[in-house]
Amino acid sequence: MKMLIRPFLFIAVLFFSSKSYSLTIYEITYEFKNLTEFPKYTAMLVRYGNGTGFMRIRYSNKANTEKFVVDMQFNEVEGRSKIDGLPHLTMQFKGENPKYIVNSSKEKQEIYNPDVLWFKKESTDKNFKPWGVTSLNSDGTFEYGKILFVKVINTEDLTKAFVQNYFLPTESFYTNLFSSTSTNVASTKPPVTTNTGSTPSPPTTVATTPTKLHFVLVANTNDPRIGYSVQKDVVNITSQIKDVATFLNLPLNLVEISGTKFGKAGVETALNNLKPGTNDIVIFYYSGHGYSNDRNANEQYPQFDLRQSRFDDVLVATLNASEVLTKIKSKNARLNLVITDCCNSSLGLLKPEGKNFALTTKSLMSWEKSYCYDLFMKSKGTVIATAAKKGQYAYGNTDVGGYFTSNLIISMEKYLSKFQTSTPTWQEIIAEAQTTTVSLSLTNICTANTSCRQDPVYVVSVNK
Repeated sequence: MKMLIRPFLFIAVLFFSSKSYSLTIYEITYEFKNLTEFPKYTAMLVRYGNGTGFMRIRYSNKANTEKFVVDMQFNEVEGRSKIDGLPHLTMQFKGENPKYIVNSSKEKQEIYNPDVLWFKKESTDKNFKPWGVTSLNSDGTFEYGKILFVKVINTEDLTKAFVQNYFLPTESFYTNLFSSTSTNVASTKPPVTTNTGSTPSPPTTVATTPTKLHFVLVANTNDPRIGYSVQKDVVNITSQIKDVATFLNLPLNLVEISGTKFGKAGVETALNNLKPGTNDIVIFYYSGHGYSNDRNANEQYPQFDLRQSRFDDVLVATLNASEVLTKIKSKNARLNLVITDCCNSSLGLLKPEGKNFALTTKSLMSWEKSYCYDLFMKSKGTVIATAAKKGQYAYGNTDVGGYFTSNLIISMEKYLSKFQTSTPTWQEIIAEAQTTTVSLSLTNICTANTSCRQDPVYVVSVNK
């Protein structure tokens, strides 16, 4: 079998600004006019919102006697090109590390050369639009393909007949999807108790069983400079935590300190009133202004700017992320998470507006329940994760919110998906969020005296 064919995958992807940045799955059918030995290719592309993912391409010979499935990762690269004499923003999906999953040919196969996917967008356009299909031949020339069919794949489309086109029955995704223990989101939502911080919550005694999820949300949503970005963080993180509670059927105690209730007193009251059981989960999240503790060079975590007005003393109306963690740990819950999205730079510098994500249409897809259960119900210990190291900005924008918050949610979505091959850990999830946050921050344009780099800082002390 002649292996000069480099099928190129082309996806009609819509880019838009919403929370839908977590997972996109497409099935694409295409052909190459000059490559008649293999007349049609059908591909499944899985893309996470942080630009990572993989493709699986299936094809057969003209007689349909030989069948193949190729797996490859891709590297997503944005750039600029002049197309038809006009400037465009471009995006490439560059395939990497291809390997055969199915190869029915009796002949020895050559290495499958990775593919590249292209998109274009004029400066006046809102969305990236399909550009073309290319395939590099061994002689350095290119083949150009034609897309025949594109479909967004959702949960209901993942039948056994469909999945068997791309996965072997022994692969993790197949077994996760069709295992009798793998279920969708619970149909009955657990109770949610919400306290906006206007009055202290009365002390309650929470039984060891069942587990309860306590979520303390602190957000400076009224700030005239970053309020819109913070509001997006609130929507994104609250939705994610509620999804976890619903998926695991956990009672959720939500305490929100935002708007006119934002301030140090409200935070301290919420922490003092926190009464978790020994098997409970506590999640504390902060989005707003932050600064580094210049009086303590050894303090790597940021100070929260908890002023209710600019006339308050910022050195008084503040708490450090490490102080919050210490307070929460003293409550003796089983699992404690402190997540912050704020600058860790010198006092007085403003949190800058950052470049947007390249977003794709979201596929409706459930999590793997055993992964979610293991991550939240079997883990014991503490996690602290902050958006930037000492001396750095924490970027964000009004479309997706904070870079770190968005990347953390995307990473969690990725590792809880049924496509994963092993049970995820908090270390893996936050490490990937750190990596993708750094990558996204470096796409911003900086002045000569300012570094765009944003390195989240975290410590995971969790066991099972």
